Amino acid sequence: METIHRITRGELYELVWSQPLKRLAADLGISGNALAKICDRVLVPHPSRGYWSAQGGSRRECRPPLPPAPEDCGEEILISARRAASRRGLRRMSLEARREQIADAAAELVLEAGVGVVTMKAVARRAGISEALAYRYFSGVIELLAYVARREQEIMAAMQDACMKPHTTYIDRAQASMVGFLDYVAERRGLLQALLASGELRRTLSPEHRSRTAWATHVSSTKLLQQSGVPVEVGGAGWHILRASATRAGKLLARGKLSRERAGVLASAIMDGARERLLSWPRDPEAAAAAGPKGRKAPRRSSRARAGARAPDPAAS
Repeated sequence: METIHRITRGELYELVWSQPLKRLAADLGISGNALAKICDRVLVPHPSRGYWSAQGGSRRECRPPLPPAPEDCGEEILISARRAASRRGLRRMSLEARREQIADAAAELVLEAGVGVVTMKAVARRAGISEALAYRYFSGVIELLAYVARREQEIMAAMQDACMKPHTTYIDRAQASMVGFLDYVAERRGLLQALLASGELRRTLSPEHRSRTAWATHVSSTKLLQQSGVPVEVGGAGWHILRASATRAGKLLARGKLSRERAGVLASAIMDGARERLLSWPRDPEAAAAAGPKGRKAPRRSSRARAGARAPDPAAS
């Protein structure tokens, strides 16, 4: 006759820290691997494989506290030797679809609790797959987060391009780009800003960011020189000021400290002031003529920067 063990999470937590997992699993009529999976599913921390080989005094320092139960799990657990029916249908997904599924799960975790809580185990649990399967697509958390960040940059670039398309002059396109950026932050709930709270992720993306920034600075200053005769050094400095303003507005919007409407009003005021100051700057007609219709030679961009979106600010094109 099949034996079903009824046990609470608290009782299971005490048991797994009182004896080796394999021995406890044998008492319950299941394998050690099955018991470890049950613990992972109900968020009951259990010792690593080397825990019981350590000296007695050093073991207790490794024991973490019992966290709250997951939303889809009660306090009582039923453990049976019979193999349970799968809780989800088998699905064969393409490689790209599976990567997107894992990335979506990571994005949800970032938005709910911040980038610091994202682990491969947590992402796999959210996606409804095994941790081992998640590692087949991403070597670790930073690679996964970088994938999500680059995906967000592409979405942002598409929204900026849509806003800039009707405009031809640099100032108008820069203002439209800022509108597109703020629309992106509002629609995507500040996901990119939340991702970039990770210092390790920022360091990983830094070469791409520097390449995009150098390219955008060059394009912006060249456009202002060609169209309005604004000296290159002034146009470049103006772009950096606009970039900093847009980035700050985006952070406030992402944190809920600024509404989308108010952010738009502030962005318009900043751009109107920039338009007035830049276009009233003493002209440099000789430099503008020397630049010609094709402009100055642009700095080289990395393949990642070319494939990705512009920096999260009003970049020119």
